[in-house]
Amino acid sequence: MKYPLLALTLATLTLTACGSDDNQSEEVTPPPPPPPVETTVSIEDATQINLAVEQFDPNTGTVVFSLTDANQAAITAAKNYDIYYFGFPDKNTSSSNAKAWKRWHVTQNYRCQSQGECSGKLSEIKNGQYQFEIAGLDWQSKDPSGAVSQIKVAIQIYGTKANNELTLVPVVPL
Repeated sequence: MKYPLLALTLATLTLTACGSDDNQSEEVTPPPPPPPVETTVSIEDATQINLAVEQFDPNTGTVVFSLTDANQAAITAAKNYDIYYFGFPDKNTSSSNAKAWKRWHVTQNYRCQSQGECSGKLSEIKNGQYQFEIAGLDWQSKDPSGAVSQIKVAIQIYGTKANNELTLVPVVPL
């Protein structure tokens, strides 16, 4: 007599255990975090200008760089500049010209000041990131021997209150 009661209890436990599988909770995905707030400052208000060269194309002379202030805020609206390209020979190769200095170089320079015409084209790609384009580096006209083997660039950006430190940055060995 106790067998039917035992069978009924086991059947109830089995159904209860199976029923718990049907009660699946839906996975809740949290919403994506908001994008970080990018702080910017106009070139006219920047009291410090930091420049970092990010890319360089040796065939065209196109250079991409970023500008930040002392608080790492992206500097926008830059338009006045001096940009110099320097072509150096291989430092291990001596010159056939006895009067040549060991570290001779050739240069190409581009300017844009508040008064006058601009040479080259400076474009702001996104906040604080700029691209400078020229028609192309022409080392052949200044170095017909083709001895230029390394290119360095110096960029100076001018704001109302500050300008960056002018440093010679090696961008490419040819």
